[in-house]
Amino acid sequence: MHCVYTIIVSRMSQAVGVYLHIPFCRSKCAYCDFNSFAKLEGLIPDYVSALAREVELWGDQGLIAATMYLGGGTPSLLPVEGLARLLAAAGRHLALDSRAEVSLEANPGTVDWAWLEAARRLGVNRLSLGVQSFSDDELRLLGRIHSAADAREAVAVARQAGPGSTAKSSGSKW
Repeated sequence: MHCVYTIIVSRMSQAVGVYLHIPFCRSKCAYCDFNSFAKLEGLIPDYVSALAREVELWGDQGLIAATMYLGGGTPSLLPVEGLARLLAAAGRHLALDSRAEVSLEANPGTVDWAWLEAARRLGVNRLSLGVQSFSDDELRLLGRIHSAADAREAVAVARQAGPGSTAKSSGSKW
């Protein structure tokens, strides 16, 4: 697997928007056309290393990141250490603005309070939770790995890890 198209940079005045693609999924949904791969989580450490290096190379161009979006795939499959490494690389090499919106896609069933709280401490301040539906029948039809109850739990946990949690001091706001 190569890190081709892992970073998409779009210029917005003097700053840029950065997209980091995390192509790993627990299961490939039947409707999904995104570049994603199921059951290859063992490749995550090497992928994170390669992507952090790519961020470093882009940083040599003197870019200032106004926004960052971690999409996929399922970025919430990253271990906290992998997420920390990518965000640290962005902070060092892309001059990630302290007010930047840092968004992360997550799927119910792949996050818990500790992971979400750690993500917020690391600087993630916007969460895109891929619930898709609160109907078990529809979720089965779509081939999702979570149930409606899992989705409700993920929303509740995200709210707990959000404003009012111990991460509040970071100034983040999801």
